[in-house]
Amino acid sequence: MGFKAGKTVYKQLPKESVDPYKGLPSFSEEEFSYLFEKLQSMDFKGKEMEQIYTLTLKLQNMFVFLQSNKLLK
Repeated sequence: MGFKAGKTVYKQLPKESVDPYKGLPSFSEEEFSYLFEKLQSMDFKGKEMEQIYTLTLKLQNMFVFLQSNKLLK
């Protein structure tokens, strides 16, 4: 039993057939700023700290990626 590929793609995916950002939420720079300001002013205790830290890190990584690739609205 085997698998046959109809088309083999090397190096870069064709732009017309794949949208790597499909399904991702799109945030504007103002929306990111609002989220970060709200997170900064909130009080978190105990068990919440690790979860909030992880969430904030994910948001920050998403922001930096979108900003460096000029994908922000």
